[in-house]
Amino acid sequence: MDAFAATGRDPLGGMIDLLEQEYAALRAADGAALTRIADAKRALTEALAGSGNDLPESALRQCQELNRRNGELLHLQQGMLTRTMRVLSGAVVDPATYGARGQTQADAASRHLASA
Repeated sequence: MDAFAATGRDPLGGMIDLLEQEYAALRAADGAALTRIADAKRALTEALAGSGNDLPESALRQCQELNRRNGELLHLQQGMLTRTMRVLSGAVVDPATYGARGQTQADAASRHLASA
């Protein structure tokens, strides 16, 4: 008996619950919860693979949308972490700054800040 049969939830309902939990864990940056959720998702994915093509279409679409949303958040967080690590490690020698009109300026050091 799998974990979701014991709770009375259908596998897709269980996946929707896990995807919602994953989103909350991503927003909270809870690595331990993300690891636990990934293991549960892996087990549930195997159960879903054995169920064939008799899965409700609307629940499948909801799972796809939640998974897409979580993927976008994860991608955004990975990008921020990568940029932060580059700055902290000194890999970014001359970070871009913003000018008076909001445009980026890669070489702020060569700009005159004031006229004499």
